[in-house]
Amino acid sequence: MSDQATSIDRRWLAARLRRHTSELLRLAWPTILSRLGIIAMAIVDTVMVGRYATNHLAYLNLGNGTMIMVALVTALGMLMGTMVYTANAFGRGDLEGCGEVFKRSMPYALAVGAAGMLICLPGEAWLYVMGQEAELVSEGGRIMRILAFGLPGYMVYVGCLFFLEGVKRPAVGMAMMVVANLVNVVLNYALIFGKLGAPELGAAGSAWTTTVMRTGLGIGAFAYIWFSPSLRIYGVRGWARSRWSEWAGQRKLGYATGVALCAEVAAFAAMTIFAGWLGTLAVAAYGLALSVISAIFMVAAGIGAATSVRVGIAHSRADRADTALAGWSGVGLVAIVIGIAAIVLNLVPRQVVLLYSDDIALIAVTVPLVAFAGVVLIFDGAQTALSNALRGLSETWAPTTIQVVSYMFVMIPVSYWLAIVLQEGVMGLLKGIVIGSLVSTVLQSWRFYWMTGGGWRAPAG
Repeated sequence: MSDQATSIDRRWLAARLRRHTSELLRLAWPTILSRLGIIAMAIVDTVMVGRYATNHLAYLNLGNGTMIMVALVTALGMLMGTMVYTANAFGRGDLEGCGEVFKRSMPYALAVGAAGMLICLPGEAWLYVMGQEAELVSEGGRIMRILAFGLPGYMVYVGCLFFLEGVKRPAVGMAMMVVANLVNVVLNYALIFGKLGAPELGAAGSAWTTTVMRTGLGIGAFAYIWFSPSLRIYGVRGWARSRWSEWAGQRKLGYATGVALCAEVAAFAAMTIFAGWLGTLAVAAYGLALSVISAIFMVAAGIGAATSVRVGIAHSRADRADTALAGWSGVGLVAIVIGIAAIVLNLVPRQVVLLYSDDIALIAVTVPLVAFAGVVLIFDGAQTALSNALRGLSETWAPTTIQVVSYMFVMIPVSYWLAIVLQEGVMGLLKGIVIGSLVSTVLQSWRFYWMTGGGWRAPAG
């Protein structure tokens, strides 16, 4: 290649890299804030229950981190088609089509949430089958049962949120989540600690607060869309006209996303089960470390969603070079942001743990876990960005298959071997997560490289 051609390539690469980075940041921050609002409620619950008692933190982590989390995240994935199809209709200028997506999504969301509730109601039975000790079965099962009642309302909220994001109204969901988080703190204070005339319920008080808030979010979001004058142009009232078979594409997109998310969260639920086998202190420590990881992971999830959009735009132009650059830019941005967070966690792990608990025994176990959490985040964040990049290429089942293999057939057995067989404890669980995420990252990198032709050489001319 001549010096002039090399110069052109470099100028094109620099210009497109600046463009992708700026667009990724612009697209990512509203999504990050919205998702952080969701996870903030769980973090506050963990902090406040951790301050109440370590054994209650174990009950909460076990009740919330197994079947409830699997049902919730799987249902969230199944509703993903609502956002995509609403956005597609909005982009075409089909306002009534947007409303049609909303109307058919609401009973679907309610049904998906109700199914999750029925699955999770026998909480004690699930934890007994999972081999937990008697106290954890009883108390963790009660937490699971309380949280189950909040799933139908929460799925309605998610469906409404996806519709609002599809018509470019994400601020509404963000505002509702801010209010919900403020109310959550007050109700937690009252019901966990027995303040403001309320009974002292410990972890169960936190669970009831979560259920009330999730149900309230669902009712509030639906009421806003139903009564808002500015949303009447979409025809959101009434029953959907489309028959079940006519919106199969929307459901199929949700099925694929739901399977991928289910595999990942089920694997993390297995980690919680293994931690329960290690004892009350271990499951409390694992839940605390996972809370820290989840909060920072939302940043990677937001950048990943933006990466999907940027890849999709370039792919729709049949611009292979720019498509590749869009995907790798997203992965690189995740690596930089998460890398900074990893350094901070490694430098001040004790200070982070002290935000959650002052229990000396819990602090001693958890500080090394938080210091190592940055390694978990780097690989988990990278595979998230890559799976979103592949979905931007309209890849549906390839990233899903990779995630199922990596998490169900690599992470779970490796984590069990390290934590239980080799007796590395909770640290073995985190190492297993790293290995599973590494496998997912490598396989999805290869898939994306192959799908985009490998490079980002500037197009001729």
